Order: sequence, then structure tokens, then C-alpha cells
Amino acid sequence: MVSNAKGTRRRGLSRLRGYLLPLFAVTSVMLVLFVVLAVWGSGEVTLVGTDLDKQPAPDFTLTDQRGQTVSLSDFRGKAVVLTFIYTNCPDVCPAIARNLGTTYELLREETQDDVVLIAVTLDPTRDTQAALQEFSALHGLADNPNWYALRGEREVLEPVWQAYGIYAGEQPEQPAPGTPHHDQASPETTRSETSTPVSDYGQGHTDAIYVIDPDGRQRAFLRSGTDPSALAANLEALVE
Repeated sequence: MVSNAKGTRRRGLSRLRGYLLPLFAVTSVMLVLFVVLAVWGSGEVTLVGTDLDKQPAPDFTLTDQRGQTVSLSDFRGKAVVLTFIYTNCPDVCPAIARNLGTTYELLREETQDDVVLIAVTLDPTRDTQAALQEFSALHGLADNPNWYALRGEREVLEPVWQAYGIYAGEQPEQPAPGTPHHDQASPETTRSETSTPVSDYGQGHTDAIYVIDPDGRQRAFLRSGTDPSALAANLEALVE
């Protein structure tokens, strides 16, 4: 009698394990899928450059090369590349413009509509609307509808420079020939460390490129020497 009861319990436990093991396996698979989908759905991406911890990008309103009023917040929903240049620059600024143009060309056609390129002047006296138009044409950006070369009065620009940690430099009458006009600190240094003049002549300003996501958050800090393909990959990832 006792033997039969034990045998019945063993058979019952065996059948129970037969039900529970497949259920456990299915549950495990579903848990893994849930975690994968949660990570995928979070929109987290790894970008090239210094991580800026999704700090809100300070808004500003300036005037573009077309004479139109433009605010950074106008481009919410798009990925934004923000840099700072001046049209009389002999070296790094033209390189930035060329690299941004190349970056844009590397994007898929469907991504281009979701990307904006912005350059804010560091020389409001000489960077008139006409000068910005000429600079845009010279570097193949005049026909790009998503390129904005922005200007304003110095009192309007200074808070923008300050908000993004930009040293705008001095405007000499005659820069020494063959001398770099930009702060060329390494990418590992912080923004505050790069916001210093490099000489007593030239418009030695901060060499900076910001990547801002469609939610208006600062995502990465880059330098002018960044490979356009790396910058394009950042933008593709943000608008996926």
C-alpha cells in the first residue's frame, strides 16, 4: 500500500516536471526577448565623440545666409550638427565646411531630410549675409536646403558662444601667415580646457562640433578632424 502510494507520487512528480520544464524554457526565451526588445526600444546608441550625457542644447535665434530668422528649436525632430566658424578663416573653418558637406553626401537619401547642418559665426562684423552666402557657395553648400550659416549682433552671439563653451577669439587686422588660427587641443580635453586662445594674433577660437539629437539633447562633442563617415554614422544612428 505504502509502496503503491510512493510510486504514484513519483509518477505525478515526473509528469509535473514534464509540464514545468517546457514552460520554464518558454518563459526563459520570452524573458530574453523582453530584455532584448526593451534595450532595442530604448533607442540607446553609442556615438563617436565625447558623450555629453544628453544635456539639453541651449536654444538661440539668429539669422541665416538667406536672411531668414532661425531658432535651434525649429529643428526639433531632426538630428543637428552645430559648429562655429568665420568666413575669413584660412584653415580649419573651410575644412569643417567641406567635411560637413561630405558627411551630408554620405547619408542615405531618406536620412538627409532628417539632418540639419548649422554653423554660427564667430566674426559678426565681417560675416555679413553676403559673406555667409559666398562662403556657402565656395564650399558647395549653397544649394543644400538643410545648411544654415547663422549670424547676429555680437551682443546676441556672445550668450550663444558662452552657452556652448566657445572661445570666439580676437579679430586681428593682419594674422601672421602660416600660423594655425584655432585651438587644436586633443579631443580628450574638456570643452572648458579648449576655450582658450592659442596665440596673441589670429582669431584663435575653439574648434568644436556638437551632435544634437531629435529631442534637442546634446549627444556628442567632436573636433574638425573627425572623419565624415564617423559623423555620418552618428547621424544615421540618431534618426533610425
